[in-house]
Amino acid sequence: MENESKGSSAEVRILQNGPIMIKGTFSFKDSSGKITTGEQELYLCRCGGSASKPWCDGTHNKIGVPD
Repeated sequence: MENESKGSSAEVRILQNGPIMIKGTFSFKDSSGKITTGEQELYLCRCGGSASKPWCDGTHNKIGVPD
């Protein structure tokens, strides 16, 4: 994440047996260089099984999440 604008704030939570949640007003730059800015709620894969990495697609419900 890049915090380019003043007043940006985000909550980052590791959800039990689930993904990483990032919620708030911030800028996010993905691996292709695309930047999204503003109020967002993102869920990042933590189990390693998502078909749409880095985004969570719910696969953790089938395979679990390693501690």
